[in-house]
Amino acid sequence: TKNGFYNNYEFLIKNSNSNTQNSENYKDEEDLNVSTLFQFNSSLPLIKDDGDYQKIFKPLMSIKVAPDYTKNNQNSESRIDTDNIYSLQRATNDNSVEGGISIVYGSNYVYFDKIQDREIIDLSFANNIRFNENEDLPKINQIGEKTSNFFSGIKFSPIKNIDTKYNTSFKNNLSDRSYENLITEFKINNLVTTFDYLNENNTAEKKSYLSNKTEYMVDKNNSLLFSTRKNKKSNLTEYYNMMYQYKNDCLAASIEYNKDYYNDNDIKPSESIFFKLTIIPFSETSSPNLKK
Repeated sequence: TKNGFYNNYEFLIKNSNSNTQNSENYKDEEDLNVSTLFQFNSSLPLIKDDGDYQKIFKPLMSIKVAPDYTKNNQNSESRIDTDNIYSLQRATNDNSVEGGISIVYGSNYVYFDKIQDREIIDLSFANNIRFNENEDLPKINQIGEKTSNFFSGIKFSPIKNIDTKYNTSFKNNLSDRSYENLITEFKINNLVTTFDYLNENNTAEKKSYLSNKTEYMVDKNNSLLFSTRKNKKSNLTEYYNMMYQYKNDCLAASIEYNKDYYNDNDIKPSESIFFKLTIIPFSETSSPNLKK
């Protein structure tokens, strides 16, 4: 618009048909359903040039309008964060749409290095409100309540070889944390190592772990890969994986060693060594476990 707003409209018509017996997810016999969803999105980018840097502050808003009917999706554990909260299919599966009227409001702030052409800081925030509760939507993000979780995200890259991303969400009481995920990646020449910390309090499993994945590129075709993960709830290591891989445009060959641990210390871990061959993009085959 002349005032600097960026607006767009999205419209979805979904026709879902099923014919089942004794299904946990669908009605018995025939079930024919047509659902619609209209969404209006608006943002106002505010840009300030500061020599070699650029500051961008962008308020965001999204309005969803649909008939009140929603298929029961309460037990879904699909995660919502600042990256997908504005999408059409954020809280439902492929068989329905999100019924009712809701509004997402949020903002995004970016501190951009124009010389190096990269983002140094990226901060985001979002929350969803609705006029009437929708009890058929997933419980884990409170997206069906009048006020949802409060979602935030931080991306920080102090130098070119370090990238950090932190996503978190708090319940609408602003005191209980539902989810947090911290990912840090270091790049040193041909070596890339990534640490991933996850803590989920809003799912049935309530996952909490710290993992590491390290890859060393010997050259453009040969690489070494190591990965491991530690369960923070049980304080036990879940697995160690190591792999050597040769890869070109049409072929990938690897030797892999996997060691998986159980939650019970009295049970011995399982070990496997196997050879894998992939013809891109047609087929993949693996040898039997060479450790046996």
